[in-house]
Amino acid sequence: SVRPSDDDFRKGYHWTNRDCAINVKVNPEGYVAIAHDAGPSNDSIVPHHVENYNTLNWFRVFWDGNGDYPGSSVENSCAKNECQTGSDGSCICQTKVVESIVFDDIESVSKVDVMSKLFIGVLGPLSDSIPTARDGFTAHIQGDKVDEGTIFEVEDQGRTFFLKNVRSTVSLGMGSETQPQIFEAEDATVADASVFRTFVQLDADLSSIEWNVNVKNSGNYLISFRYSLNARPAPLSIFINGAEVKRQPKNSLIHVVNKSGSPSSEHLPLQRCEGDCDDDGECADGLFCIDTNSERKEVPGCRMDNARPQWDYCADTGDHTHGAQLASTGSWVGDWLYSEPIEVTLVAGTNEVLAQIPLGYDAVPIIDHLKIEAHAPSFRNPPHFLSLIADDNNSFGAGEQTLRDAQYETEAVLDHYFYHPNLAPFLCNRIMQRFSFSNPSPRFVASCVMAFRTGLYVSGSETFGNGEYGNLEAMTAAIILDKEATDPSLLNDPSHGALREPIMKVIALMRSMEYETKIPDAIDGPPMSEGFQVRLWKMDEKIGQSPYEFPSIFSFMLPSYKSDSGPALSASMASPEAMLLSMASILQSLSGMWSLIKYGLTDCEGGFSTDPGFSQCEDNGRYERSYGRLTYQADGTTIAEEAADLALLLTAGRLSDSNRALVVDACTTQPNKESRARCMQQLIVATGEFASTNKVIPSDEDRNDIEIEAAVEDSSEPYKAVVYLYLAGGLDSFNMLVPYTCSPIDVHERYRLIRGKTDSEDGVGLPLSRLLEIPSNNPNQPCTSFGIHEELPVLKQLYEQTIFVANAGLLAQPVSTRDFRDLTNVQLFSHNDMSMETSRDDIADKYAGTGVGGRIADALTKAGIQTNVFSIKGQQTFLVGEPGGSSPSQVTINRKGLSSFNDDPTINDMTNVIKALNSATTSDSGFFAETYAFKLSDAIAKYQSLKLELDKAKPSVDFPISGIADQLKMVTRLMQTAPIRGAKRDIFYVSDSGYDTHKNVEYRLRNNFSRINAAIEAFVEELKVLNLWESTVLLQFSEFGRTLTPNTGDGTDHGWGGNHFMLGGSVKGGTVLGQYPEDFEQSSTNDIALSRGRIIPTHPWDAMWKGAAEWFGVS
Repeated sequence: SVRPSDDDFRKGYHWTNRDCAINVKVNPEGYVAIAHDAGPSNDSIVPHHVENYNTLNWFRVFWDGNGDYPGSSVENSCAKNECQTGSDGSCICQTKVVESIVFDDIESVSKVDVMSKLFIGVLGPLSDSIPTARDGFTAHIQGDKVDEGTIFEVEDQGRTFFLKNVRSTVSLGMGSETQPQIFEAEDATVADASVFRTFVQLDADLSSIEWNVNVKNSGNYLISFRYSLNARPAPLSIFINGAEVKRQPKNSLIHVVNKSGSPSSEHLPLQRCEGDCDDDGECADGLFCIDTNSERKEVPGCRMDNARPQWDYCADTGDHTHGAQLASTGSWVGDWLYSEPIEVTLVAGTNEVLAQIPLGYDAVPIIDHLKIEAHAPSFRNPPHFLSLIADDNNSFGAGEQTLRDAQYETEAVLDHYFYHPNLAPFLCNRIMQRFSFSNPSPRFVASCVMAFRTGLYVSGSETFGNGEYGNLEAMTAAIILDKEATDPSLLNDPSHGALREPIMKVIALMRSMEYETKIPDAIDGPPMSEGFQVRLWKMDEKIGQSPYEFPSIFSFMLPSYKSDSGPALSASMASPEAMLLSMASILQSLSGMWSLIKYGLTDCEGGFSTDPGFSQCEDNGRYERSYGRLTYQADGTTIAEEAADLALLLTAGRLSDSNRALVVDACTTQPNKESRARCMQQLIVATGEFASTNKVIPSDEDRNDIEIEAAVEDSSEPYKAVVYLYLAGGLDSFNMLVPYTCSPIDVHERYRLIRGKTDSEDGVGLPLSRLLEIPSNNPNQPCTSFGIHEELPVLKQLYEQTIFVANAGLLAQPVSTRDFRDLTNVQLFSHNDMSMETSRDDIADKYAGTGVGGRIADALTKAGIQTNVFSIKGQQTFLVGEPGGSSPSQVTINRKGLSSFNDDPTINDMTNVIKALNSATTSDSGFFAETYAFKLSDAIAKYQSLKLELDKAKPSVDFPISGIADQLKMVTRLMQTAPIRGAKRDIFYVSDSGYDTHKNVEYRLRNNFSRINAAIEAFVEELKVLNLWESTVLLQFSEFGRTLTPNTGDGTDHGWGGNHFMLGGSVKGGTVLGQYPEDFEQSSTNDIALSRGRIIPTHPWDAMWKGAAEWFGVS
């Protein structure tokens, strides 16, 4: 073949007098690549990248029928489809492009049909065509019939489409050149039917017609009937060799609804499965009134448990499960249609095909003939923008790829996303969550979706929007003016509303209490800048949120996150903001807001700003050490009136009477109105009513004591710790652990080749000179030694106490390239899904909402071993145990430790007042307020237990400066508090980010590995000083591995299986477990290699956890 570097490379105009064709190459995943076939020739004329065996221009197609394609299974092999088998296991198939008419009339066609079945655009209708308007579209018809020349004009979402009445289909292999077989009705065997000269009429229920059909090869075929039917749609039962063929119903089953024996106008039109109907006119559009006579008790798509005798119900005839569905043709014999093709399996030789009217149906269809087509695998001919002739810097020019075509393709992709039917519900859900509706109802979402799509929303006499698709004014109005946003009675619904984001609580306080930038007049020196703005300093470190400081591409929280405690968890309700309710963020948010109230915007006592450089921190109402202050003066002549006014502004009046009374009672002794206001503001912002949009109903009971109490030490049970190191983004771990010495197969060379090595390029793989060699000590591995990345020398130094686990990942059971999609029911290559699955390791969803670390803690606690769980990186699902269990909830600590909290309280016993404000609530109290109240009480209790001991615990080793080093240092400090906590087991979560290496993987891994190497070195050294090295195991995980094949940005993309390590003083290391792949290329003999070097794992993550959990005490 002609390679781009060859002189014979051309711009794509490959003229030849040989037979030539366009083939496709189908890989085991069903992806397709274009291949050019130019017959036998002495000259190499086919470019390398479109040559049969070398082509790699893979793209996804949607296979017709049941989705089978050549090579999809052992039974559906390449050979069976008359395709060649490539060395990589792909099927190389001949193609045939067929253009067929989609609609041959317009009477039963809807706008939805047009938009879902026509894909080929034209500039517009021809001048001699006749426009015929129908509901939702106009058909421009040439002559007197609907055919391939008919153009359909459709207005959709503000755009006008002109669509050709043609479907372009690509058929492959077997059957791509085979003509359909026709079997006439008059030649068939009939029962209880009338035979005419050229057709057969099925006269009543159980009338049937049967053909003997001969086919050459066993396989899948399409059968259809040419028929006429001057009646409502009717089903036909289909039997192949005695076995009935069933079809999938259009809708899921629902129970019948009995409206009225004679429905009044208020009940009409009747919806699906509603009755009693008298005729089709009483049913909604597209539905038919189904007569439940004595023989036929069924109504398609409806459960008949509570159906009334002799009642008739409206139904969608697409819900029939009988083999064929016959639509009305409009007349007898004058109009003919083909039924929708049915995919059936026929055997080589004679087959019996029988069609029968089901029992209880009285339609009288006329059958003209049976049509049988070999079911060649096929797909809709996809659009194509960019030439496959790649750019190349040679003497013949720059190829056929142009900037214009790239821009057209980009515009098409953006249009596809923007007008995708999922966009509106996606945006509505996300924006509703930001407007404090964590779990909007389907009706609420539907209203928002309609506003987005129509560009209009009407509220009373006001209309919002400009009538254009995607109008955000209309969408926003639909959210904030809907009854679900404005009806005050919804305050009584405990599941309504949301938690407030930390930054929104700060903004709400500043706006409602009228913050003003104001420098004290008494300050000596030149006046400060009049344009000085609000300075909120490092808010992400203090409260977990700050503009432009997202911790990852997924922002601060996941939209589907569920709290790890409270009724919202039991109800399985989303609460994204709960992800930010760590001990550190809760307490530091309160400290910052209290500082703002007492001292103004400053750095005093955990304040949100910096030191302004003048005066002292004094709670005297003068705000002398601040950039600005809250200026609102509470309205009222009594403290009760002032409290009510503050509660109205800060909690929208939600503050309960009992909590308001507590606030008033606690602040009554303050010397003046201003100090009372500051006191009440501090207490109100510590309530669940301020932290959420919920109403709180106290139960007048104390919340259970949740302090971490010191236990009597059991000297017989040694202390042990597990540290979970999560490398976020998807680690390219095939550059962490690399083949080194391998025979008889040179696996390292295979590794270099798939990683992009060529004669002129090194690719992204690592040469031997950049690896630190270690022995595998495992005869089952393809290599006697492996190489560790040069920036991870600590793993070589600790190898005798380190285990590598090769090619591990999320698995429910062993899978291969043929069945992995069916047997692994998760979004395998999605960050969101796989991050969650890594934490949960519960692919069967047996322990919903829990994490593997939390379940280990549950088991140990039940066994009587006191266990604590800590996250040094915010709330983590990994540490969540079963709801209602006896295990302690996770403690979340900032990597910098615990800041001071309320060291100078405004009132005596302020902590107990706050606990009382957040005491236990009733079952109908707001779910989200309860989540906050529990978390705050939990945080205060744990803070009081930990702060003193944690401050005493100082590291002996100098840790490097990095986020992961700070986290590991905090782990060593927490370990030192275990005796006072009475803990015998600790589980820690730490995380490092930056591993989503779609670009420059080699450069980014070098930096990342250098950082974690230094952090682990210091961590291990400190553990040895503390005599805890033998008591600690560190396990490294990442959501998935990456493709071995690089992309065009010298990066790698989302994969599956990857390599991991675990280390510790008690680990029997010095070995590589699991099974490192010896072949990375997709082929018919490689069961674990997918396209682009994505490797199916051979070992589950459970295998890593098993040994660690048993050592930890789980039996």
